[in-house]
Amino acid sequence: MPQKAAISRVVLADQVVRVLQERILDRVYEPGARLNIDALSRELEVSSSPIREALMRLAADGLVAASSFAGFSVAPVPPRDWFEQLLAYRVLAEGWAARQMARRRPAAAIGRMRESLAAMESGRLGRKARDYLTANQADQAFHEAMLEGSGNEILARSVRDLHPHLHHARLFAKVPQDIAPTIVEHQAILAAIEAGDEDGAAAALERHLRTSWQRYDGWTADEPA
Repeated sequence: MPQKAAISRVVLADQVVRVLQERILDRVYEPGARLNIDALSRELEVSSSPIREALMRLAADGLVAASSFAGFSVAPVPPRDWFEQLLAYRVLAEGWAARQMARRRPAAAIGRMRESLAAMESGRLGRKARDYLTANQADQAFHEAMLEGSGNEILARSVRDLHPHLHHARLFAKVPQDIAPTIVEHQAILAAIEAGDEDGAAAALERHLRTSWQRYDGWTADEPA
């Protein structure tokens, strides 16, 4: 028999993760702010266990910094140089994946890309985390389906572990995004893949990543470049 209490704790931790994630992305908790477990436990009216579990999960995502001496704090927003290096890496890694997808055209991965595109079309973007997280997660699902469909799990994991979409989400409060251009760019990537056009898929992927970065033009990171 499954233990009901264990399931309840997992569900509660999931809820705490969502609340803390939204508050970090909305700058309710500013970068560098300490996240005291006891204070959060009182504020959210839950025990310390789900708070600690949520903070550890957010640390794995890169939103929270953990120290054995200082405890937990909101992780700093990566500097501009980091985002530019991330862009260069994604162009290389995901461009290769797009080529492989166009060559292999795995039905399951293409189906997931279509589903995520449909979810993105029903989403919206704005200045609050709850406005853009659904669209952001659909965007992430599109790229992850393409990466996993490439057949190289190591490459897919290497991009996934960088949490690029979550880190870009930290900039949305400063530069709210329009979802329409992203949808059009994703449609172009998917169309080239379905047509078996390797060069076209890689080019559409690179164009999407570079123009996405340009849409953040003018933002100021919290850390020096």
